[in-house]
Amino acid sequence: MYFNDVQVLGLNKIIEKPEKIRAHIDGDRIETLSEHAELALDYLLKIIKDKELDLVLLNLENKLGKGLSDKAITLYREMLLNTIYLHDIGKINSNFQYKKMKNKYFANLSSTDPNDSSHSMLSALIYINYYFPKIRKEIDKAEQNVMYVFLLLNAYVISKHHADLDSLAEFREKIVEGDGKRFSTEWQHLFNSTYTTPIDFHGENLLLDRLFKIVIKTIDRKEAEEKESSIYLYIYVRFLSSLLLASDYYATSHFKNEKEIKSLGEIDDINRFYSLFKDTQIYKNIVAYKQKSYGKTVDFSKVIDINVLRNELFLEAEANLLNNIDENIFYLEAPTGSGKSNVAFNLGFQLVEEISHLNKIFYVYPFNTLIEQNISSLEKIFGHSEAMEDIAVINSIVPIKTTRQIKDEESEVMNNDYEISLLNRQFLHYPLVLTTHVSIFNYLFGSQRSDLFPLCHIANSVIILDEIQSYKNNIWKEIITFLKYYADVLNIKIIIMSATLPNLNKLLSKTELTVNLVTDKEKYFQNPIFKNRVELDFSLLEVTDNILEILLEHIAASAISSEGNILIEFITKKTANEFYRKLKAKLETMNYFQKELKLITGDDNSLERKKIIDETKTKRNIILVGTQVIEAGVDIDMDIGYKDISLLDAEEQFLGRINRSCLKKGSKAYFFNYDNPAQVYKMDVRNGKHLSLLNDEMRSILIDKAFIAYYEIILNSLKQAANRINDDNYDRFIKESVQELNFTDIEQKLRLIDEHYEYSIFLSKEIVLENKSILDGKEVWQEYIDLLKNDEIEYAEKKVRLSQVTEKLYYFIYKVKNNNFTYQDNVGDIYYLADGEKYFTEGKFDRKKFGQGYHDLMI
Repeated sequence: MYFNDVQVLGLNKIIEKPEKIRAHIDGDRIETLSEHAELALDYLLKIIKDKELDLVLLNLENKLGKGLSDKAITLYREMLLNTIYLHDIGKINSNFQYKKMKNKYFANLSSTDPNDSSHSMLSALIYINYYFPKIRKEIDKAEQNVMYVFLLLNAYVISKHHADLDSLAEFREKIVEGDGKRFSTEWQHLFNSTYTTPIDFHGENLLLDRLFKIVIKTIDRKEAEEKESSIYLYIYVRFLSSLLLASDYYATSHFKNEKEIKSLGEIDDINRFYSLFKDTQIYKNIVAYKQKSYGKTVDFSKVIDINVLRNELFLEAEANLLNNIDENIFYLEAPTGSGKSNVAFNLGFQLVEEISHLNKIFYVYPFNTLIEQNISSLEKIFGHSEAMEDIAVINSIVPIKTTRQIKDEESEVMNNDYEISLLNRQFLHYPLVLTTHVSIFNYLFGSQRSDLFPLCHIANSVIILDEIQSYKNNIWKEIITFLKYYADVLNIKIIIMSATLPNLNKLLSKTELTVNLVTDKEKYFQNPIFKNRVELDFSLLEVTDNILEILLEHIAASAISSEGNILIEFITKKTANEFYRKLKAKLETMNYFQKELKLITGDDNSLERKKIIDETKTKRNIILVGTQVIEAGVDIDMDIGYKDISLLDAEEQFLGRINRSCLKKGSKAYFFNYDNPAQVYKMDVRNGKHLSLLNDEMRSILIDKAFIAYYEIILNSLKQAANRINDDNYDRFIKESVQELNFTDIEQKLRLIDEHYEYSIFLSKEIVLENKSILDGKEVWQEYIDLLKNDEIEYAEKKVRLSQVTEKLYYFIYKVKNNNFTYQDNVGDIYYLADGEKYFTEGKFDRKKFGQGYHDLMI
């Protein structure tokens, strides 16, 4: 193991009477600081063993300690291990002991001047005070500056184990000028009876300030020697923070609940999932095809069975993966309807089967709606098996998955184990996780403590990123660069998949080997089954006046002349709602009721969305008006489509909702130009007219599925933008944010969604659930209020139960821009309106009635 033979300091070597220092109390029960430190260390070693993190720790050591002597590496490991062991040593603060721990031994040593009972900064200061002279004494001068970098970064991690990450500069200010200085000067009486070693960092020689200057210069020098090397330091701090938080939380939970944390939710046997996957008829058919036909066909242009192409894609991707299994980043680009999701799951299972240290799979979607949809698909594969129980959805809506326990040894009664359930959610103790782009980016780049919890569990995992083109493209370079470094250090295998996939490698500063899992894309994209499944019609783009009126006539004619379902997509809610009302009036005037008219936007809750999507699958007489919410991956299969043009990627995603099965004849998609996409896709290099369907060249690219040419233009534009001297300049970002270890700046830069403040309104009404029961908004709100006010239940139980009621809460919550409304109650930034029903028209939230205008720029 990585830490074999590494010295643990032992508190008795550092402080006096460690047995008198308390770390936690629970009623009459006491945990000493030594007991907590030992238990935290035990859990660190458990995490490393169960998650097989030895190689990850070696990766970090090799990247950051390149060229260091064996003696320096030995001390590096000791400092790393004792970051965990010493993280709470600042609890020797007599104010903390007396006021927080009720420790009467410190009654005469506590103080009201100052009244400070904090411990994290004092822990960091003591850590530096121990290891600084050790580095100076034991390490060659040529290596000392590098060791000082680890010294300060480890101390920073200790100082932040109860707070969010900010920046190295803010740490310098706090420890040199703030509480750190006060603890080493006028506050020494708070701990000097226990810690007798002098702390002299703030004297005339300003030693600590000079130490920071040395560290900053060393990081700058390393970056100059090897570009982007500071990204390794960024990952180091985040990973160490995650290890410390996990070890500390597990140890604290263990003491509080008198219960060991046994399972960390890793995949211990991939066959529990893979055997059920292989038992599906689809997989059996692929195996039969492989044995009978694979490799025997040269020309696929005459193939008329779509399953032949799906089988070919499945087997080709699998073979290319296995032939390049040592690589970290894989691209899966294939047409809509080719079975990418099925292929991706197989690839994930294959990776875990072939590489012993991989023990978790993340499937990451752009939207919550796609998670809802794919859970249904997984239920068809895994049914009610134990494997299905181990699949967790992690987002802001789905309740925390509860763990059950037997009440006592002589009882079969099962109780919810709220503590374990909460830990499982916080640290992602699940073998297979379905989550969103936003969530995974929080784990990789967020600065809050809760964002850091799962990072050590993301190491040694497979991450499948679906529909990557939905990311903001002005940060594509930063995204692929950081993903490359994360994959390299944390042993992550990343599969990036889409029907429209840019070659992000071209944005990297260094040439990197990645693997295209589909080598002959034209075999699929140019095959008539996929290429010709929808006929494209651009005639409506010639219309520049009275566009909606002409569109109404055109759609009405299509409705009368065709038997299939019609999909109409706009790029703003306002226009979608307006057109829906106009089309409804038009059809009523025509006395035409053969087709049902539906509206779907981002305002619809998950129940309404599911109901509408299910209806499109079972009925052949629907006209569905919607926004981009139906674009990426939503499993609907319409016959005719109309779309307001926006980005070329979006047009292809839209086409994926028309004749998705590739079994229909005569499917057609019409494009028109109404709303300005530049108002929706701000700061996106793809929104220029020359890159839209107003350009004949882009029409040809869409028809021929020749997206390589399209993305060549996009990537060149992004390269140029990255080199401009402005806020998008990549080198400036590395120098001013990454080198400076400014975690909040990096989080802001890599945020996928630009947040604009909105007000959350709870519109109380009655909602009919799938089982025909009634969900009363008034009762849901009261349940939420009662739970928030309940101080008699434990924290973990409250968090789990709040997540359960929050799922119901979301059925009633809508976002508005302005706050000039009357409300009856509020909790935080959620405002309760008792008469919510009056703001709905035909079951839809009517923003016009509400009087706030429309949410023009949101889907």
